[in-house]
Amino acid sequence: MRLQSTADVLTPYGGLVPWAAFARHTGIFERLAETCPLQRTSPNAAPVYDVVQSFALTALIDGRRFAHVQRLREDPSVTELFGMKSVVGDDTLRRFFARLDETTAAEWVAHAAQPLWRALPERVILDWDSTVQPKYGHQEGAERGYNPTKPGRRSFHPLVAVAAGTRLAVSYHFRPGDTVTATQWEQSMQDAQRWLGPRSVWLNRGDLGLGHEKIMAWHEHAHRPRFLFKLKLTANVRRALAATPESAWQGPGNVGAWQVAEGRLRLPDWSAERRVVFARKLQGVVQAEKSGRLFDEQKHELAVYITNLEVTAYNAWQIQALYRERADAENVFDELKNQWGFNGFCSRKRRVSALAARLLLLVYNLWNLFLRLLEPQRHVEAAGGRRWFLTIAARLVQSGRQKTLQVSVQGAWWQQLHDGYTRVCEWLATTAPQLKTPPPAPAPAAPVLA
Repeated sequence: MRLQSTADVLTPYGGLVPWAAFARHTGIFERLAETCPLQRTSPNAAPVYDVVQSFALTALIDGRRFAHVQRLREDPSVTELFGMKSVVGDDTLRRFFARLDETTAAEWVAHAAQPLWRALPERVILDWDSTVQPKYGHQEGAERGYNPTKPGRRSFHPLVAVAAGTRLAVSYHFRPGDTVTATQWEQSMQDAQRWLGPRSVWLNRGDLGLGHEKIMAWHEHAHRPRFLFKLKLTANVRRALAATPESAWQGPGNVGAWQVAEGRLRLPDWSAERRVVFARKLQGVVQAEKSGRLFDEQKHELAVYITNLEVTAYNAWQIQALYRERADAENVFDELKNQWGFNGFCSRKRRVSALAARLLLLVYNLWNLFLRLLEPQRHVEAAGGRRWFLTIAARLVQSGRQKTLQVSVQGAWWQQLHDGYTRVCEWLATTAPQLKTPPPAPAPAAPVLA
């Protein structure tokens, strides 16, 4: 086996061709370049489009730091595919982000992302949650607070809203690490409603951190969304659970089976009595001789939900089922933190870190929609999606005025790619009649993406 260099234009990201067609057709990055609030006057300044695309592609190929943009700088096919003058360096990215204040940057990205929300239903359920992002070094906004994985370590504590059933992150609010889940929630909610445009939020769901009087009172004003939160099992809540008569519990009390009961509750710091749903699951019976007590004791898993949804609209069983659907939002955070650079792309300046997170979520949303064309029957997380549809060895060939990226695939993998590329072509032709898709070529040629 001999080793030698070649003048051929090669790339490890052959799957960027259909992504480039998809991204170009959505116009998101072009819109960002056109509406950028910064005025670039220097003749040597990199175009805004090149800066935005450089960061977006870095996040897409599993970059975790600004320095990872260097992976793309020696790949000539990238500039060919995306119409860029060049891939910018990491210093250019940080300097550009630092020139935008946090509020202006948030509105800029939100305005460009509005076309994405056409994929949402008319009435949206938002699942709210926060995550802890431990930080190392000296980052503005990194403070000591609740940190279960790194106690005492400074962190960020952003608040994110996910549209239920879609895995699309609708809202992002940067917060320092010394905040709790409910901090600045009202401002985040108002931003989310404004950014969604004609789509209306009819229900907000959240975990233990959002069951606060101020947040629930906000929802109880006229023309506000409904809420469904989980309550902490405080002493007063446990007393209410214990006071629930056995006759009120619905369902047989078998081991491993849930039971539910309706109730009304007003805690000392609440302004009104509210509807609660108690849920319990029998885990077993602790014998008296083992526990040292006089009687056998039943051991339950407990949960309490509070909501202003009407009893006539949702009964107790439906309330529990509706809340448990929120678990999918936790998968979004897991994917963002472990398969995207959500915990990375940090800078000493808070505004840089915040803008990087917003743009990363925009790329994450676009990639999720793109994979729905390639795999319409199921959700594919980034780890699998990149391996199957993005990281493909390819060669750029030019014949006359026609450029072709030849991907090195075969067998069942090629058939899967071929079917996905065909769906992308059909979507391009359906949503933009002026884009004419050439007739499909015989295998193994790929469909041409306009």
